[in-house]
Amino acid sequence: MTHRSIPTELVSGYTLDGKIPILDKWYDDRDKCSPDDWTHTYVTVFVNRFTSQNIKNNQHGDEPYYQVSLWILRAIETYSIFRKKVAVIGSLTPWMEAILLNHDNIVTTVEYNVPVVDYPNLRAISYAEFAASDDMYDAILTFSTVEHSGLGRYGDALDPEGDLKTMAEIRRHLMDAGLLVWGAPVGHDAVAWNAHRIYGRIRLPMIFSGFVELEWIGGNREELLNQPLEDNSLNPVVILRKMME
Repeated sequence: MTHRSIPTELVSGYTLDGKIPILDKWYDDRDKCSPDDWTHTYVTVFVNRFTSQNIKNNQHGDEPYYQVSLWILRAIETYSIFRKKVAVIGSLTPWMEAILLNHDNIVTTVEYNVPVVDYPNLRAISYAEFAASDDMYDAILTFSTVEHSGLGRYGDALDPEGDLKTMAEIRRHLMDAGLLVWGAPVGHDAVAWNAHRIYGRIRLPMIFSGFVELEWIGGNREELLNQPLEDNSLNPVVILRKMME
C-alpha cells in the first residue's frame, strides 16, 4: 500500500528531526511500470531515434525530460563513456540505454519492474539482484530515480534513508574513480510527499558523500540551491567521480 501521509514514527527520519519541511504532493504509481518485454524491435526504435546526430539536431522525437537527452549525451561525450561497462539505475523506457548503446557500451538496467530484454549488450536486473551482486561498472547513470527511493510512490518499502542507501549501493558498484551521471531535483531541501525529495544544502552533501563533483549541466549549482521553497525544482545533470578508497 502507499501512505497518504508519512507514518508518525517515520517523520523524524524523513525530516532529519524537523530540519527538512514536508510538502503535500502525493501519487500512487504502483501500476506505472516498464513493459513486460523490451523486444529487439522495441529497443531498436529507441536506438534509431536517440543517435548523437538526432539528439544534437533535435530530431529524436519526444523524450521523458525536456533537453535531458542532450545533457546526457554531453556527459557521455565529454567524459568518454565509450565501450564501457555501464549501469542505468531506474528506467521506464530505454532512452538512456539507447544513447549508451550507440556509444558501444555494455549496459545493465536496474529496475523494480524488470523487463524481459532481447537486445545485444543490454540486460535488465532487479534492485535485489544489483544489491546482492559484486559486479563493478566503469560508469553508472541515474536520472529522476534516487529522489523517489524509500517514499513508496512506486510500491517500494518506506525508508527515510532509501535514497542514501541507493547512493551507497551505486558507489559500491563503481570502480575506483568511476563516473556517476546523476539527475534529481535540486533546490530548497524538501520532501514533497510522496512524489519526490528535493535536494538542498542539507541533504545534497549527504547524497554526494564519497563523490567529487566534476560538472553541473543544465543548471547552476548555487542558483538552484538558492531557490525558494516549493514542491518542484529543476533536475540538472551532475557528473560525479567516485573518491578513491
